[in-house]
Amino acid sequence: MDLRPTASVVRCEGVDDLEQVKDAVLRSLDLIGGLKTILRRGDQVLIKPNLLAPRSYKSGATTNPHIVAALIDLSRQLGAKRIIVGEGAAVGHDTEKAFDECGFRVLATDKQVELVDFKKSEFVPMSISNGRVLRRIRVPKELVDSDVIINVPVMKTHDVFPATLGLKNMKGIIPERDKKRFHSWGLSQCIVDLNKVALPQVSVIDGTIAMEGMGPAHGTPVNLGILISSFDTVAADTVASLVMGIDPQSIEYLRLASEQGLGCGIISEIEVRGLEVEEVKRKFSRLVLESGEFLKHGIRIIEEGACSGCRNTLSAVFSKLVSGDQIQLIGDTTFVLGQDAELLADFEGRLFKFGSCAKLICPGKGKYIPGCPPHPEDVMEYVL
Repeated sequence: MDLRPTASVVRCEGVDDLEQVKDAVLRSLDLIGGLKTILRRGDQVLIKPNLLAPRSYKSGATTNPHIVAALIDLSRQLGAKRIIVGEGAAVGHDTEKAFDECGFRVLATDKQVELVDFKKSEFVPMSISNGRVLRRIRVPKELVDSDVIINVPVMKTHDVFPATLGLKNMKGIIPERDKKRFHSWGLSQCIVDLNKVALPQVSVIDGTIAMEGMGPAHGTPVNLGILISSFDTVAADTVASLVMGIDPQSIEYLRLASEQGLGCGIISEIEVRGLEVEEVKRKFSRLVLESGEFLKHGIRIIEEGACSGCRNTLSAVFSKLVSGDQIQLIGDTTFVLGQDAELLADFEGRLFKFGSCAKLICPGKGKYIPGCPPHPEDVMEYVL
């Protein structure tokens, strides 16, 4: 008997057609054993999409509502007594507005299910006995009370990580202030620790319209037309990252989750059913930090030993400044980042020490931007 975790990859041709999407969701789940494997009559079901901001799913930023509609119908057919669709939008965004703009308000009314803004939830403290950074975390009561958690992330590149997928999507359940604290405490390990108490029973990764470039909100939509499902979220993320042309080991939270036993992150140990990865693989473009590109603006980058988190975050900030025609506002500035970066003690000029590893460089000089990695919005406030 093959005891490897399974993940399915299926095509979804009509991404705007409810019936075609529903058919793809059913095929995707049937290939791994069906939702009936984990859902029993009388269960409470929580469906967690990705609605980080009020943006249409056609932008690639948010979950296709037709996928959630299909999951609601299937859960109801299997006898779920209560179905909740819950989300907490990204820091600075209004979840209720996201529900409206993303089509989930209409969906909830049509399907007669509850729509919960986690920013308004009652939070329950949970102990994390095997947490590496977190020992306790507050999560919504709706999650604690649910028998089945269905995770529906979008396949996207990210401004901190190479990709944001299933494990990262669960960050949307926590209080807003903790979302920012995760950056100070070590974002990757915090995501892993959170999933130790909030790991979904199944993840259905939305690759109908994915996103590349300046994700997770401002990138370019990719009409990929696929779904990836697994009862093992680490396995689902591993398959999805390979489809995106990204090494799973380069996504720190995914590597740590695999190492700490949350699931399987080794593709040779995952049984992929349906389509093969190579049949749907499409290399996603990502933000790349190139020092020479910014020299013409008078920006100097000194980087040695920086992790992808700091590099991707700084790249995202620069891209936002360029697109907003603000890059000239930070000319004649030096950014130093990385645990091995060095700067002469007699350095003069405008200096930003970027991230926790750069804190002790040139004591008494420049401004320290805290975080592991810093939050992009915080960086914008520091530099402008």
